[in-house]
Amino acid sequence: MSRYAAHEGGAIKSRSAEIRRFADRARATDEQGSRNIAAAGGLQNNSSRAEFSPTSNAGSQLPVRRRPGGTERINRQIGEGLLERHGIEAYGFGTPGVSTDTVRGIAAALDDMLAKYPHTRILSIEIGDVEGDIARALEDRVGHTDLRATRITFSTKYATDPGLLSTDVSKAVQRRHFVPRSQGPAYSTIVHEFGHALTYAGRSAALGKADSALLDHYRKTYGHKGSGSDTDESYEKWRDQLSGYSFWKGGEFHPVEALAEAFADVELNGARASEPAQVMHRLLVDTAESQWRREGLM
Repeated sequence: MSRYAAHEGGAIKSRSAEIRRFADRARATDEQGSRNIAAAGGLQNNSSRAEFSPTSNAGSQLPVRRRPGGTERINRQIGEGLLERHGIEAYGFGTPGVSTDTVRGIAAALDDMLAKYPHTRILSIEIGDVEGDIARALEDRVGHTDLRATRITFSTKYATDPGLLSTDVSKAVQRRHFVPRSQGPAYSTIVHEFGHALTYAGRSAALGKADSALLDHYRKTYGHKGSGSDTDESYEKWRDQLSGYSFWKGGEFHPVEALAEAFADVELNGARASEPAQVMHRLLVDTAESQWRREGLM
């Protein structure tokens, strides 16, 4: 799948140094803004996201005896590790009540994805307010440069209630709203958001090519089996192998989420991922690589 799996350690260190430098520059001018990333304006309302209905966690839990502040300290240390390894600023990891398992899942996903795609710029990861979603990725510029980076926010509501997180993700997978999750819910969520980061890395060029890439692949592979309206109907049936999150509430193709879901499907499920997902995964990686070459990173 990825050409980055055997990436040399020197490239990883070089990337970490690059990210640390732009993180330092950004922090000088944007630290307060990063703490309120979930409230950033100008976002397009996503009807597909809105139909994801969180459920209440009715199960009772026995109290666990822990040293006061111990869990918060561990979570902060995990966040500090992300800064040391990748130059990623972590906010809110020490929030009381945040699950250490969830924090570990977030960090593990970032470690794994950056090992495969080391030129992807993740500026920050925050546990904060995300209305109606489990997590959200936003594009940002690095300081006063033309570099593009991604800020990810993971919902405090879900970070402090791993039972609710597991239940809601499982239900979404069962009704095919999400692709199958072969890893834990926090890990899988971050892999999806990393797909958005790759979209931004490619300057969003993949968004305008996604539907045509799917149609071109289908016609080359199956076009001889039908023509006209028959082809259109069979193509849409083939494309419907994508998760429900890949479409707007009315059924229209939603390339922003379709690309991120396709990326997650391939990264989490490998050869078991759907054929349309594999087509879009290649498109997403190819467009990011093209931009990295223009930037002299590859």
